[in-house]
Amino acid sequence: MAETILLDINDFGLGLWRGGEQLLYSPGYAYLQGRDYQYGESARGQARLHPREINHRFWWQLNTEPLQPGFGPARHSADLAHGHLLDLHQLSGRPERLILAVPGSMQREQLSLLLGIIEQCPFAAAGLVDRAIASVGDTPLAADSYYLELQLHQALLTRMTSSGERVQREAVTPIPGCGWLAVQDSMAQAIADAFIRQTRFDPRRKAATEQRLYNQLPQILEQLASQREYNLELDGHRVRLDQGGLAESCGKHYQRILQALTDPGVQLLLDPAIVLLPGLDAHFSNTVSLAAGSLSHSVEKHRGLITAENGDIHFITSLPATTMAPAPVPAPEAAPTPAQEPSRYRIEYAAGRYTLYPGAGQPPQVNGTAVTAPLQLRAGDVLDAGKGEVLQLVAAVNSDGTQT
Repeated sequence: MAETILLDINDFGLGLWRGGEQLLYSPGYAYLQGRDYQYGESARGQARLHPREINHRFWWQLNTEPLQPGFGPARHSADLAHGHLLDLHQLSGRPERLILAVPGSMQREQLSLLLGIIEQCPFAAAGLVDRAIASVGDTPLAADSYYLELQLHQALLTRMTSSGERVQREAVTPIPGCGWLAVQDSMAQAIADAFIRQTRFDPRRKAATEQRLYNQLPQILEQLASQREYNLELDGHRVRLDQGGLAESCGKHYQRILQALTDPGVQLLLDPAIVLLPGLDAHFSNTVSLAAGSLSHSVEKHRGLITAENGDIHFITSLPATTMAPAPVPAPEAAPTPAQEPSRYRIEYAAGRYTLYPGAGQPPQVNGTAVTAPLQLRAGDVLDAGKGEVLQLVAAVNSDGTQT
């Protein structure tokens, strides 16, 4: 049987997955060298050094319009997308079939063009699914919720509803200017300002040091997710960074996203790629951080519903929902023993965050408010689970200064 793997298309980083294992991660960058192209991480690593030889718009503006200005032998963005897909195919061991998880911002014409491009590739499309809907397939949802992801050039909010049996995509709202490029620029400028204040060194003055700064951003975010401060060294200069400074630099982008939400307190599911961004908790009150691999596991679970039969591909925007158990109706008999009583909540820890999931029975309360959907907990929150069980979440400081 032909091997089928998952291609997750988000131009911040296209991912190839087999089961729950990520085989490859490749940002949507193309770097022109003479008449040849490099794609992915190697291309992104040249973005500050050779900006005129970089194109990172071809997935965002997927079409057959002539490139303006010209960009080597590629006639249009579809040619660059075709080249990127061929590169991914070769690096991942040449799989024969791909299930495509695509962002809701892709228009019908772009989806048709994408399928046409794949017809010219040495692999076939096995299915097509909305990546937001697929990503939340195994997450208990509120009746009305949003999925937040960042692409290179825009943020994307996907509104979805859960009937208890299915989760359905309802609307997609792009927010231009709030993508990874803008967010990274804001953080890089905040770090450069800290270097100037503390050392009089400006890492953005030269392209080489600016590129090294951008290359280190993922490591900086990972460190600041578990500790308040981080010492960064660049070209012999050392600076102390703190969570608050980077969070403040992202604030204007968060505010624009917040304005696009119909209800500031609505359940907001965070794409795994953005859970390390600083300051999210201060702007969004009801967040659930999805784990890396959630999309892949969901696609595996629903593979039979997503995979096309006889080559007849349909765009899947609705999947069976995972729901929380309904509150039981009290029986007239004696109350259940503690061993029989259903769990009223559970708390899971992932990516430096604690999430409360209510269970069956009377919902627990956090800070005096009943919790009926997954809720991100913060230091200082008071959890009242009833029957005298009251807990307060505190921040524990390790011997090395990190928090847990």
